Amino acid sequence: MTNARATRVVLLAVSALALAACTPAVSANAPADPFVDPIVPQGGSAQSADQGTGSASAPRKGSGAVGVALVGGAQLPEQVVSAFTKDTGFTVGTAAYDAVGDVPAQGTDVVLGLDGADALAAAGASLAGHVAVPQVRTAAGTEVAGAEGAVAYGRDDVCVVADRAWMSANMLAVPSSIQELASASYAGLLAVPDPASTSVGRAFVQAASSQVGQGLGAFATSLSPRVGASTGETLAQWSAADRVTASYWSSLAGAPASTPSAGLYPLVVAPASLASAALTNTGAESYGAPVAPTCIARTLYAAGVPSGGALSDGAASLIAWLQGGTAQRALAEAGAAAPLDSGAGEGTRASWASQGSGRETDETTADPQSVAAAVSAWGAR
Repeated sequence: MTNARATRVVLLAVSALALAACTPAVSANAPADPFVDPIVPQGGSAQSADQGTGSASAPRKGSGAVGVALVGGAQLPEQVVSAFTKDTGFTVGTAAYDAVGDVPAQGTDVVLGLDGADALAAAGASLAGHVAVPQVRTAAGTEVAGAEGAVAYGRDDVCVVADRAWMSANMLAVPSSIQELASASYAGLLAVPDPASTSVGRAFVQAASSQVGQGLGAFATSLSPRVGASTGETLAQWSAADRVTASYWSSLAGAPASTPSAGLYPLVVAPASLASAALTNTGAESYGAPVAPTCIARTLYAAGVPSGGALSDGAASLIAWLQGGTAQRALAEAGAAAPLDSGAGEGTRASWASQGSGRETDETTADPQSVAAAVSAWGAR
């Protein structure tokens, strides 16, 4: 085995160890057009929209491209990239990967979409997150011991997302618990990205393990799921896949080149933000409904990939910029992530379409041995 291949295998192993219808009804209080009003962080006025997490200095200005790796189904929509370029002068190029172990150091300046387990894996492998951004610190309560360079920039839980139109047409209620997925009514209806090779699948197995316990292997067998090789390929099997925006597919590893046809699986393990990318024609509802009891709370982290022991100016600028009010608002409006300050997302897609667990503390960072055991139990089904 070559050194490069051995390193990749170790990274994947560390990632596993460090851990696996109708439409959702809009709140009665939601406006007819939920995107009319500006999103104002911390309940301030529109003039204070630059206020963010309060943990970062002003982003650097400069020129050149920033290479961004997106993992765990993370999104960096074009409107967010354009706002960053307008504010700083740097441009952005992105590439999508299923797990941190797939990310190449060459050509990568920043990794986005890391959860707590991924951040530890990346830092432990000296890929990203072990070098801090000068004058930037993660928001209080989001620190990852052992990955001090990982900076939280949003939330996007991993959940079972139901196609409520399909469920209604087939006279099935949306499942109300993770255990119910294994019942006769729902067995065989779920598609899951492979927990051994994807961050999204691994996070789901962590959620299942915490609720099912020692019976995880039997539970996995009872699910009779379709296990996909990549996040994008798995989500393309969703029965509402044809309702998902083309831009969403472009940010997923293994996704089809264009919007796929409707798949055969009405339940899919995915980031909760999938619901924001599957809006109805009215724009006020979504075909996707994250099933809250199945969700694992997931903080999204950014981490720089150093070159020569230091981060590039563009990398430092992007990570600092993501802490600010402009970025937090843009991510929420696009539905790509819920902002760190929940009040900053009020009235956006992130607040009503991408609802997940409702919990704010990342739940993916757990004892590596227990996570590895859960992934192993799943694989032995």
